[in-house]
Amino acid sequence: MLLSDIAERLAELAESPGFSVARFDDGDPFAGRVAVLPSAYNPPTRAHTSLLEVGAATEGVSAAAALLSTTNVDKQLFGAPLSHRVGMLLAARSAEPGLAVLSTNAARFADQAEALRIQYGRVEFDFIAGFDTLVRIFDERYYQDMPATLDRFFAAHRLIATNRAQATIDAVREFVDQPRVRPYRARIIVRELDPHPASLSSTQARQHAERGDHPPAVLPAVAAYIREHGLYAASPEA
Repeated sequence: MLLSDIAERLAELAESPGFSVARFDDGDPFAGRVAVLPSAYNPPTRAHTSLLEVGAATEGVSAAAALLSTTNVDKQLFGAPLSHRVGMLLAARSAEPGLAVLSTNAARFADQAEALRIQYGRVEFDFIAGFDTLVRIFDERYYQDMPATLDRFFAAHRLIATNRAQATIDAVREFVDQPRVRPYRARIIVRELDPHPASLSSTQARQHAERGDHPPAVLPAVAAYIREHGLYAASPEA
């Protein structure tokens, strides 16, 4: 897909009056249950692809989808333009041919879930969350009525929770056993991510690219895309 076409579709998504989703790959239509990983993908890393592989290997799941969030509850947009983030995900798909590439204008998991239900009807979606995201899902700051919102979310979706960075799998299990999380425990599937990909981050990849180095945190196809388009390059000094 041409970069101009990606940018046009993202602009349409931004102008949508409600929560919406756009798909950018040419894969088969969704069927059954799909594991989706919402993230900023700035850039997509081996941690992201490992999380997607964990989701795809979860019982009952038939496919995995990267879901680029065009808005964030905590951060302003910085780094690579959204069109290039889609481009990097499509480059990653060359190594992960079954991967679907989506984008949404919804920031919260609950709103992303609504957008997916509107767009894909009877397809079931599981959401993948590393530990930092798992904590945010159960943070009252992001809700007017957290119990009601989470009740609706977990009635329709499972959550695949994993370790990330310094948070071990034991930390994930302990969090899931907290009183405010326990009511939804039956709908939360805890899976362990291997230590190396769990330690990788988009911040590390951006820092390597800014220095002109090969970013080891990303797949070769993504590294090639970053070099080709000069993404994350340090601004020349005046």
